[in-house]
Amino acid sequence: MQVNSILERFLIKGAGKHLYRFSNADNKTWLMPAHNMQVAMNLYQPSGRNGKIMKALFPWLHHLLIIRKIIHAESVYCDITDELKRLFCQLFHETEIEFSIFCGTPCIHQKITMQISKGKHILGYCKVTDNKEIALLFRNEANILKELGRKGLKEVPICIFCGEMTDGIKLFVQSTAKTQKSQVIHEWTALHENFLDNLYQSTHQFIPFEQSDYYRILTNLQLHTEWLPQEVNGTLLTSTINQILLHYQGQEVDFSAYHADFTPWNMFMEGRKLFVFDWEYAQLTYPPKLDRYHFFTQTAYFEKHWTISQIIEYINSEQGKWIDQKMYSLYLLEVIARFTVREKGNINGKMAESFQIWIALLEYLQK
Repeated sequence: MQVNSILERFLIKGAGKHLYRFSNADNKTWLMPAHNMQVAMNLYQPSGRNGKIMKALFPWLHHLLIIRKIIHAESVYCDITDELKRLFCQLFHETEIEFSIFCGTPCIHQKITMQISKGKHILGYCKVTDNKEIALLFRNEANILKELGRKGLKEVPICIFCGEMTDGIKLFVQSTAKTQKSQVIHEWTALHENFLDNLYQSTHQFIPFEQSDYYRILTNLQLHTEWLPQEVNGTLLTSTINQILLHYQGQEVDFSAYHADFTPWNMFMEGRKLFVFDWEYAQLTYPPKLDRYHFFTQTAYFEKHWTISQIIEYINSEQGKWIDQKMYSLYLLEVIARFTVREKGNINGKMAESFQIWIALLEYLQK
């Protein structure tokens, strides 16, 4: 996705609101309004120490030139088109709205995310793309949220619009319960455990294994092993997948919904409740509670900066007794399969580092 070309289609440059444009070392870019920036910066979800310091201080110090130079923040003036503004005002029942923009994580499914607010209140979020494949993810998220709502889950967003603008830009707009007082929790707590318990109880179903989403993603990887990085042990993956397929073959399984990116940056605590968003990769029929293994692995790598040896040491420690090695293997196969199929062989940078960790952990667990 060409982010700049999409921005040009719904942003009017040179007039309107004063914003700051800045990027980080991972080539992620944000546009933050100078007005009510403390609210806008809720869209900024850093995992590193420096990013967290910036999130706390920049809303108060952005008027200082030296601070803007340090983070390479550029002043820009722009506004959104009348069509988009009218849509947001209609959806959120407001006469005026404010916005901040995250240009997305560089990857094959990069999309723009906008936070819509008014004054001190966050109204909701909008994802933007012109890519048909990403638009299908928007539709999947809308369907998943509808199903979760039908099952009675309250701590998830509501999709209030999933459609296309006149110029072909596709949008996904959702509600939110987030406020300025919402907290991002970086350690596993009873709230996380209870959320996954509730997700399982609300969505689990008995189905033939061959009809499950989990079966589909494993067989997709089998069909596309040529997309794996060259250094990956394809024989190990193939044999492990075959073991799983043979184990479940012909069985009726008790599977449930899977978020697929259950991490601190996709959730927040508000009023002693855990709210979880970004369900675009979610599926309804996966082995129960694999999301905990994703939370553990991603926070170990991205936030604690653990090495593979440190993760293995934790697995073998008293603290790591909660880890079921078979279930962890099921998770590792899933995440390897999903990103392999998603990236279609275009695996480099941070993604390649993640693959090294996933493969090394799977090799260890299969010894």
